[in-house]
Amino acid sequence: MVTVNPDVSVVESQLEVGELSCPSCSGVLGPWGWASERTVGRAWAARRVRPRRSRCRGCAATHVLLPALMLLRRADWASTVGRALELRACGWSHRRIVGEVGVARSTVRGWLDRFVELAERLRAHFTNWALWLDVGLARIEPSGTALADAVTAVTVAAEAAGSKSPWRFASAATAGRLLCNTSSPFPAPWSA
Repeated sequence: MVTVNPDVSVVESQLEVGELSCPSCSGVLGPWGWASERTVGRAWAARRVRPRRSRCRGCAATHVLLPALMLLRRADWASTVGRALELRACGWSHRRIVGEVGVARSTVRGWLDRFVELAERLRAHFTNWALWLDVGLARIEPSGTALADAVTAVTVAAEAAGSKSPWRFASAATAGRLLCNTSSPFPAPWSA
């Protein structure tokens, strides 16, 4: 799986000219069909999405190209998940968050629980990104809880990258694995 620009025409262009690299061998990725269509988002934000697939010209491995608006194995947009995390960092209760983002309580609880489990790892990852992108940054001030510290690190790193959407940046900087329950490491900033 490779995280890519959400603009399909940009991805097609990158595949045609060989600008996308294989995460397995660093070879060149080319077009290779489409992944299964799925619905992402809920109610008014729901959209059918069919991610592009690619094949490495070197090792012949195939990869799904996941738009940075999405997270791996999640049925909601990265911005929806991020909004719930931001609200929790501000002290909102589960019930208020559910009302705000329009997602089932069990889903929101799952996001929050998983983020708390990974909070220290995510804080460190995004702090590294922030320091790599902004050499003048000396420190990110603690926010009070592990979850809030991780959300702050995401926001600071996204600002250092000049991203208008911290959660789109978070998806790209974790290769879609922001809340994933795999042991796969996040991509390091200096290897991006």
